[in-house]
Amino acid sequence: MLRITAILIILTLLISGVSADSFKLGARETAAESNSIENSKKANLAESSANGKNTTGNAQLSALTGTYRYKSGNYNNTISVEEQGNNRLRVALYAGYEYKVNGEWNANVGEAEGIVTLNGNAAVLVPKDTEGCEIVLKFSGGKIIVKAKNEFKNCGFGLNVSVEGTYTKANSKSDFGDSDGNSTSTGNSKTSEQSSKTERIRFAPGKSSTVVSGKLIGSEEIVYLVGARAGQTIKVKITEGGRTDGGGNNDTVFHIVAPDGSYPMGMAGELAELETGWSGKLKKSGDYKIVVGTIESEKVNFKMSVSIR
Repeated sequence: MLRITAILIILTLLISGVSADSFKLGARETAAESNSIENSKKANLAESSANGKNTTGNAQLSALTGTYRYKSGNYNNTISVEEQGNNRLRVALYAGYEYKVNGEWNANVGEAEGIVTLNGNAAVLVPKDTEGCEIVLKFSGGKIIVKAKNEFKNCGFGLNVSVEGTYTKANSKSDFGDSDGNSTSTGNSKTSEQSSKTERIRFAPGKSSTVVSGKLIGSEEIVYLVGARAGQTIKVKITEGGRTDGGGNNDTVFHIVAPDGSYPMGMAGELAELETGWSGKLKKSGDYKIVVGTIESEKVNFKMSVSIR
């Protein structure tokens, strides 16, 4: 009887031990499964968060287009930015150093324009017709931090003009002084029927005037772009414009179109004033178009002086 009782006690203890181990194993498996689910949730959350950051990054990229301004002391600068796709941006930078002479405001100016590639949050603008001039643009929120290399020596800006500074976004509209980014239209209905080409006027360092030369054949026109600020005075004069076919006519003329499409010299369209010389104070800031053509001559070599003060 005692043996049977002892055997029953041993069997009971063995069965209890197995059940306990099974319970512990089941608990461990349940915990492992729970941890796996939790880790999966965390991974999904991390992926969602990463995707959210990417989306935000894309949103920030798409928000770069606009006009940014920097004004400090004598410096009054503007940058226009327009997305071109594939991390490419069209950038136009206008810098002015303003000062008074005999109580009147004057300004030395500098311009830089081109297509840049965005690398992370930065891009490097190398202006056309320059060597050793590099302008670094770093986008940060609604600002552009600008640093320049050799700007006073190689960038072709006016005396004391500097593009460096932190520019703040003023609005989400870019302004390049033309209608479609590459337009050569002058607003004159006559121009649409003629062939024309566009050239940018740049001033040498420390200078506010220059002389350009060109050749006109037939009814073609040349459109010169020059940046200016409201309140400045522009002076344009055809200094040479004789015919190359032996004729004596000196009939090279021009008219000016403001950034808003108006005509500072006179009437609009076909009635726009055509002059060999003109001077006047400008009412708008931006790119002005000096449209040069001829009245009768078929072939003309000309020279034109342009100053902005």
